[in-house]
Amino acid sequence: MTCDHRNAPRAGALAVALALCLAAPGPALAQKAGPLIPGGNSRAPVSIDASKLDYFDKEQKLVYSGGVVARQGEASLKATTLTIFFNKDKNDDEAGAAPAPKPAAGGAGVGGDNQVKRMEAAGPVTITSKDQVGTGDRGVYDRAENKVYLIGNPVLSEGPHIIRGDAQSRLIYDLTSGRAQITGGRLQSIITPGGNSSLGGAAGKPRT
Repeated sequence: MTCDHRNAPRAGALAVALALCLAAPGPALAQKAGPLIPGGNSRAPVSIDASKLDYFDKEQKLVYSGGVVARQGEASLKATTLTIFFNKDKNDDEAGAAPAPKPAAGGAGVGGDNQVKRMEAAGPVTITSKDQVGTGDRGVYDRAENKVYLIGNPVLSEGPHIIRGDAQSRLIYDLTSGRAQITGGRLQSIITPGGNSSLGGAAGKPRT
């Protein structure tokens, strides 16, 4: 993996600190919004494998590219590009400069307001959690909402059960309730009789 620090030397130190935050288990990533990887264990360490890492100081984001594979517990995410956005410190916006890394209590990395708030993946994207697999042209994970969005040709499968949308479709999966919904375009469902699956609670909704 290579790192491109666009605002060195100061950004270099921040990028390393943020990367350590992603790799470190414990309080640095144990947020109320849930795990970093959808369906993962918030107490498990995060492993991200990629060919390249770029850090953008002003936007407070990390961009992993080149065969990205992220894992946390039993959950995994695969994508061509994975962008991770961090919450900006209020003092940062007022001063116009990035804040120094804040150590998390009891662990290395960045704590406080500098924590992951959103992830965007460019596809094809595959998210796996236990026996459920979701795919799409691109994906978004909003940690505050605890929802996964798979946009463009979304597919959600669990064993023999499959729900599939077309290029105009978007799948919204609520990790809190376990409910999936496909909006826009046309959808197709394949439900195998006698199979036990939470996909029975999935719903399709025409575009409005």
